[in-house]
Amino acid sequence: MGSVKAAGNGVNSVSYSEVSAGPANNNISQKSLDAAAGRPASSWWLSAALMFFSGIAWVVSIPLLMVALGGSLQPHLGWMCGICTALALFSVLVQVEQWIAACGVFLVSFGSASQALAWQPMLFAGLATWMALLNVRRQVCRPSPWLLELQYQKYAGYHMRSELHGALETVREGKSFFACHPHGILSVGWISNVVWGRQFHKSVGRCFYLIDPTLRNKGLLAKFFLDAFEGPHGGLRDTSSETIQSLMQQGESLCMVPGAYQEATRFSYGKERVALLQRMGFVKYCLRHGYRLHPVYTFGEAETYLTLNGFDEFRLWLNSKGIPTVAFWGLPWCPLLPRRDLELLTFVGPPLELPKVAQPSPEQVEEWHGKYVQALQELFDKHKAQAGKPDAVLEIF
Repeated sequence: MGSVKAAGNGVNSVSYSEVSAGPANNNISQKSLDAAAGRPASSWWLSAALMFFSGIAWVVSIPLLMVALGGSLQPHLGWMCGICTALALFSVLVQVEQWIAACGVFLVSFGSASQALAWQPMLFAGLATWMALLNVRRQVCRPSPWLLELQYQKYAGYHMRSELHGALETVREGKSFFACHPHGILSVGWISNVVWGRQFHKSVGRCFYLIDPTLRNKGLLAKFFLDAFEGPHGGLRDTSSETIQSLMQQGESLCMVPGAYQEATRFSYGKERVALLQRMGFVKYCLRHGYRLHPVYTFGEAETYLTLNGFDEFRLWLNSKGIPTVAFWGLPWCPLLPRRDLELLTFVGPPLELPKVAQPSPEQVEEWHGKYVQALQELFDKHKAQAGKPDAVLEIF
């Protein structure tokens, strides 16, 4: 992959020397990568450890709850049927209030385990209930500036280069909406260069980063990282209509990945894909409150993981129920960690200045959505050569 020249304040606080990276470099040794990037190997291992534990928090919370619930059912149904039943129950419980879901988990798990006359099902029932009850809590830990500083440094140090570029001079504090693409598998570029990107925080100021309600409110382990993120720079919130409306009424800047799980399901290694044609809600909100709308694109996200594809329609249906279904792997020795022999280069585009329309018509929403799609395409085409992908094609579906 080619490299981007550092340009003024458009470069993230952690920037590495120009190094060729790409699929052909899969067999480059870790030692060679560290030497080429000008960093000690021990520094990367710290980055990998932080990336691993945060990835565990994002990925394992929901499956762990389903395993615990399935374990409480397995004396009567067996492990396979128990897990399938837990999955079915979870698809229902994830749609209701937290306290109702916690009561449901308690009744189902202990109701089954109490009839088994064995300690293992009771242990699983206790774990499932404990996780469900903690999810009821609005906050599970206090903000941690120390952890935020560590994440600033280590997320940016994981890949060969992790940088922020683009029209940062056009960014203004307040009433700005940053729509980031692509989602990829675990939104590694968004995490490294935006949410935990020092330069993005400095450029944007106070901003709230929006993620799926299931992850934000019902992924217990992830909530520890998310609650610790809170501070003067903003925080992480869910993408519910109530949350977005409340924040926009206060004039707060917002940032999200519109493609969400659907985009992750369509992910294919090396293909630049975004799910956008039917994603008009964020444009409607921006019109209602007269926001500036910035397109943001990360090159390199499409090479972070390899995936197993197939059964797309079924997986998209599960996604609509709040259950992400993607089989992926990154490093051969640790599939959860993304591939590191690449450059994550994030470009911020100039804003669209949307008028304030209290009740925008479908035609107005469609008009401005079309302008946004065009702006994203222009941002992609303008910077793809700089990112080492002059022949790349952006697939918008």
